[in-house]
Amino acid sequence: MMATNVRGRSGTRSNRGNYGYGNWGTTGRKTNTGTRTRNRTGNWTGPPQYKGVWNDFNGKITSYRTLVNQTRGPARYARPTPQILNTFGNWVNKGAVIQTCTPAQVARWARNCHVNFNTRNPSLTACKNVLHKKYGKSVIKAVARTKSGSFMVATSPTWKGKNFYFSK
Repeated sequence: MMATNVRGRSGTRSNRGNYGYGNWGTTGRKTNTGTRTRNRTGNWTGPPQYKGVWNDFNGKITSYRTLVNQTRGPARYARPTPQILNTFGNWVNKGAVIQTCTPAQVARWARNCHVNFNTRNPSLTACKNVLHKKYGKSVIKAVARTKSGSFMVATSPTWKGKNFYFSK
């Protein structure tokens, strides 16, 4: 250990950048004290016993934001009806996560899974068939169109033991 002066602080600091408790960056500021609940990328950095609860709440918050966004602003296509939004809200209450995907993404998945999908006139049934073929029926709960022409999908929060997100 060598004695250093880090922005007005004197004491000992190891060559790896630790000073007392917490990590110190090259600027002399602490980079992670364990009090922040998520880092800049939105990933969990808090106490491990709260990670599961945080994932559940974070999934519900983003899902409800997706549903709320369908009721505001300009719409290029027909908006989902209030009944559809309520149905998706009920899926979120049961633990599902709302995700969106474009018709181009679904068309790419359809080619990989050898399923017919018409990108000029994409239907909900064809989208649901492609998603069922790629991810399975237990993962895909419901499919609807968004106001921008994309597909809004209620999915299981996990797939094969990991958090589930559509691949790009």
